[in-house]
Amino acid sequence: MTRTITLRLSDKAYEAVKRYAEAEHTSMNAWVEGLLDAEDMRRRCAAHGAWVQANPAAARAALAFGEANQRALAAAGLPNLAGATE
Repeated sequence: MTRTITLRLSDKAYEAVKRYAEAEHTSMNAWVEGLLDAEDMRRRCAAHGAWVQANPAAARAALAFGEANQRALAAAGLPNLAGATE
């Protein structure tokens, strides 16, 4: 279900958003949505970074799993992050 939120901007902020949106050849709504998406991603990444720092054993296990995956791909002759096949 779509939810509508009313955002009130000062005249100065409104004009700035309008300029930025026009510079990107997009609507003001789409520009604000993109800005909110970027802020959401920034916050999620910061939270993930904090979690990784608080859980180093889980981070090490994930890295080990990824490295084993890459070795298995290379051993199977499939493309991998190193771009190498054995």
